[in-house]
Amino acid sequence: MNSNFFEKELKATAIEAIPGFLQFDIPVHGDNRGWFKENFQKEKMIPLGFPEGFFAEGKLQNNVSFSRKNVLRGLHAEPWDKYISVADGGKVLGSWVDLREGESFGNVYQTVIDASVGIYVPRGVANGFQVLSDTVSYSYLVNDYWALELKPKYAFVNYADPALGITWENLAEAEVSEADKNHPFLKDVVALKREEL
Repeated sequence: MNSNFFEKELKATAIEAIPGFLQFDIPVHGDNRGWFKENFQKEKMIPLGFPEGFFAEGKLQNNVSFSRKNVLRGLHAEPWDKYISVADGGKVLGSWVDLREGESFGNVYQTVIDASVGIYVPRGVANGFQVLSDTVSYSYLVNDYWALELKPKYAFVNYADPALGITWENLAEAEVSEADKNHPFLKDVVALKREEL
């Protein structure tokens, strides 16, 4: 871990390209035994801009995906908001595309995520990542329960669409599911109506 990993001050940065999208610096405390972080703390993060509406329905589900180096997942926009973080010592290149109707449709943001970074992704924004470390545990706190009948409300965009201008690491070596390889290019994506999200 580099010096930018430990002892950050908790703060939030709004990402202008994607309205409602927030990137958090998370304090990580470490010593020779390892490290500890308070990954999410509602009372501290709401004053920094974390939307209180995230908790409005009273539904919360935490999901964790485990992946190997070069695995690329995405880009998926599910019908719920997400708070994303890395739960171990791994690292990913995160990428997001706004699929909501309006001026920000098609806007992209990318950053590297390790355990000292948290990302709030509003519903309607497609999420994807590529694993940069040997392995990673990628955590999603979401505000609705997964259900098969919600699948028709998902939106997808192809990770390799040149129109997005996403720079992946070593794309030729990426391990990608067949489903993700066959998602539509942005020009064929129907923008999600905000009132239906």
